[in-house]
Amino acid sequence: MILQQKYSSHRIYQGTEMKKSLKNSFAFFIVLFVAAGCATPQPVPFQLIDSESRAQKGTIFPDTQRIEATIEGQSYKGFYLIATGMAHSESFGGWRASPRETVTTYSSNSVRAQLTSDKGQRLKCDFLFEGRKAIGECRTPAGTIFQLTADGN
Repeated sequence: MILQQKYSSHRIYQGTEMKKSLKNSFAFFIVLFVAAGCATPQPVPFQLIDSESRAQKGTIFPDTQRIEATIEGQSYKGFYLIATGMAHSESFGGWRASPRETVTTYSSNSVRAQLTSDKGQRLKCDFLFEGRKAIGECRTPAGTIFQLTADGN
């Protein structure tokens, strides 16, 4: 009888500890989920400066790889791609007789963007993008060049 009572109280203790553990795990995942939501990259404002030093405004949206700009009242929208590549290598050694292949994917900070206005006008941009800073240029098909700059503010 004493053994059965001891075993029963041990099971109650284990059940209580399991409930506490589940509550702590749940709380951890809630905090993790909220923190991940806070880590979403914020939009990056930039300027397009023409040859006469007139500034136009735009925004880079890192979370969706979108880009928007307004030039002389005309709105342009589009997307950008960050240059990436893959490297393959083989190594020998260890207990395995065959070569071991390693694949590495890398990305640079070189970006190419294609924007289009509501009227079908195009704007192509090439720039370097690091954190909240960017520098490069955009060109219209007619040859107008804009210097793209984002200073991180």
